[in-house]
Amino acid sequence: MAGRKTATQQTGPGVAGLGLRRIFVRLESARPWQAVAVAAALSAAIAWLAHGWSERIFLEETRERARAALDVYTQGLDGALRKYEVVPALLARRAEVLDLFRHHGDGRAVARANRLTEEVNRTADAEDVYFMAPDGMTFAASNWAAERPFVGKNFSYRPYFRDAMAGKLGRYFALGTTSNKRGYYFAYPVRDGEEALGAVVVKMNVDRIEQALASGKDEVIVTDANGVVFIASKPDWRFKTLGPLSPEALAEIGRNRQYPVELLSTLELKRPADESGFDLIEVAAAKDGDRPAGTVEYLIEAKHMPTAGWTVHILAGTGWARSQVTTTVAISLLVCLLAILLLAVVAQRRRRLVERIELQASAAAQLERQVRERTADLSESNLRLGAEVAERKATEAALRQTQSELVQAGKLAALGQMSAAISHEFNQPLAAIRSYADNAAQLIDRGRDEEARANCDRIRDLTERVAEIGKHLSAFARKPRSESGPVAFNAVIDDTLAFLRGRIGQAGAAVDLDRPSQDLYVQAGSVRLQQVLTNLLLNALDAMEGAPGAGSKRIEIALREGDGQVRMTVRDHGPGIPADAVGQVFDPFFTTKEVGKGLGLGLSISYNIVKDFGGGLTADNHPGGGAVFTLTLPAYRPEPAREAAE
Repeated sequence: MAGRKTATQQTGPGVAGLGLRRIFVRLESARPWQAVAVAAALSAAIAWLAHGWSERIFLEETRERARAALDVYTQGLDGALRKYEVVPALLARRAEVLDLFRHHGDGRAVARANRLTEEVNRTADAEDVYFMAPDGMTFAASNWAAERPFVGKNFSYRPYFRDAMAGKLGRYFALGTTSNKRGYYFAYPVRDGEEALGAVVVKMNVDRIEQALASGKDEVIVTDANGVVFIASKPDWRFKTLGPLSPEALAEIGRNRQYPVELLSTLELKRPADESGFDLIEVAAAKDGDRPAGTVEYLIEAKHMPTAGWTVHILAGTGWARSQVTTTVAISLLVCLLAILLLAVVAQRRRRLVERIELQASAAAQLERQVRERTADLSESNLRLGAEVAERKATEAALRQTQSELVQAGKLAALGQMSAAISHEFNQPLAAIRSYADNAAQLIDRGRDEEARANCDRIRDLTERVAEIGKHLSAFARKPRSESGPVAFNAVIDDTLAFLRGRIGQAGAAVDLDRPSQDLYVQAGSVRLQQVLTNLLLNALDAMEGAPGAGSKRIEIALREGDGQVRMTVRDHGPGIPADAVGQVFDPFFTTKEVGKGLGLGLSISYNIVKDFGGGLTADNHPGGGAVFTLTLPAYRPEPAREAAE
C-alpha cells in the first residue's frame, strides 16, 4: 500500500496532472451538443453491457436455485415411492395371504381378507390396499365398507395388473375410475408354485405430495411418459399436456383408462426467442377480473425419474431476476449520469481542481501515515482479541466436557446408590430359577413332563424379568445423545418406575400416579428425560427416609397438558425444603443431606438438562407438607394417520 501511495504522490502533480488537464481542456473546448452526444452514447453502451451482464448473473442464480430445489423434490418423490413399493411384495409372500387367494370364493375368507387389507392400509398409511383374482376381479379391499368399494370391480385393463400377472412388480399412475382420485399403484403377484393366483395392489396417495410441492416458492409439475401433467402445484395445470398428443398415445390412455381423454388439453406456453442459453417459457396467466390474462415467464429445469417413468419440472419465476436486471441497469445509468455530471463540473472548475489535487496529495500522504499507525494498532488489537477468543473457546469446550462428565457421574452415583436394590432384584429371580431347575430335573426323572414344562415356563419368565432389569440399567448408564425429538412421556415414566422399583420397594414407599389415558408427547431426549425423572424420584425417596410408618412414605406424580406445554409435578411427604434454601436447590454442590450422602449435583444437572429441552424446573414446599418439584416441557403433537379411499 505504501509503495502505491508513494507512486501516486510522485506522479500526481506530474503525469496524472497533465492527463487530467488535457481532458478538462477538451471538455471545456467541446460544444454542448457534442458533449451531450458523447454522454448519450456512453450511457447507452453502459446500459447495454449492464443489462447483458446482470441478466446472465441473475438468471444463472435463479437456475442454480431451481436445480437445488429440483433435486430436493425428486429425492422426496423417490423416497415416497420406495416407501410403498415393498409393501405389496411383503404382503404377497405371507402364508395367510396365499391361503386367502386360494379360497377367494369363500365368504369367510373374503371377510378375513377385507379386514387384513384394512389393517395393512392403516398401518402403511396408504390410499387403498386390495386383492385381485387372476381374471382382474377385486375380491377384497380396504374400502370394503365405504360407499363406493372396490370389491366386485374388475381392473384387468390396468397395466399394473398385467405386469403383476407377468411375474414382476407393476407400477402405474392413473386417475381412479371408481373413486375419481389420483394415485400411484404398485402391484405384486401372489404365486402358488408356478401358478399366479392374483395380485396384491397398493395405491399411494399423491395429494399429500402435491400439497408439499404447492407449499414451495416455485411452480412444480410432474409429467408421465406422454407429457401429461398429473401432479402440479397449480391445480389448473392438472391433466394438461406440454404438447399435442399423438393418436397412438391418446388410444393407449383411453385403453388403459389412465385419464379421461376429454380432460386432456394442451398447456398454453411458448418459448421466446432467447440466445442467453437459458430454457425460458411463457405461460398464459389466469384472468384477474376484467384485466387481460397476459403471460408469466418462467425458467424451466427438468429431471427424469427412470424407475417411475416420471419427469419432474420446476418452473422458477423470472420476475425477481428481471427486476434485479432493471435495477442494475437503472443504477448503472444513474452512476454513468452522475459521472458525466461530475466530469462536467470538474471541467468547469479545472484550475481549482488542480490545486485541490495537490492539496489532496499532501493530505493523502499524511492520511497514509495515520492509516499505517492505526493499522498497526488494529493488527495488534486483533491478535490480542484472537488469543482471547481462542482461550474462551477452549474454556467453553472444557466446561461442556465437564458438564457432560458431571451428568454421567451423577447417573453412575445414582446407580451406586441403587446397587443393593438391583442386586436384590437379580438374586431373587436367580434363586427362583435355580429352585425351578432342580424341581424340573426331579419331575423329569419321575416322568411328570407337564409339571416340568410348567417349571421351564416359569424359568423363562424369570429370565425375561432379569433381562428387563438389565435393559433399564444399561439404558440409564449409557451416555445420552444431545439430539432431542418427540418423546412419549408416559413411556419414560413407566421405564423410570420400572427401573426404580427395587429402590422404591426397599424404602417402603408408595407411588400415586395421576395422568391422562392418552400418550403425551414432549420435545426432549428419552434417556436424558429419564435421568431427570430418576433424580427427582430419588430425591423424593431420600427426603422421606426418616418418615415414620409405611403409610406416610408416599410420592404423588401428576401429569397434565395445556397451553402447548406438558407439566409434571412430583410431591413427596417429607419435611420439605428449608425456607432459606428454596432458591439454592438447583445450585451445583448444594445439598441439605448429611455429609457423604450426596454431591449436590443431581438437581443442578436435571435443571440444565430441562433448560436444554426448552423447558423449566422449579421447586417449592407444598401447603400440605413436603416438597413439590414442577417439570415443564414443550408439548409435541404428531400428525394423526390419515385414511382415504380411492
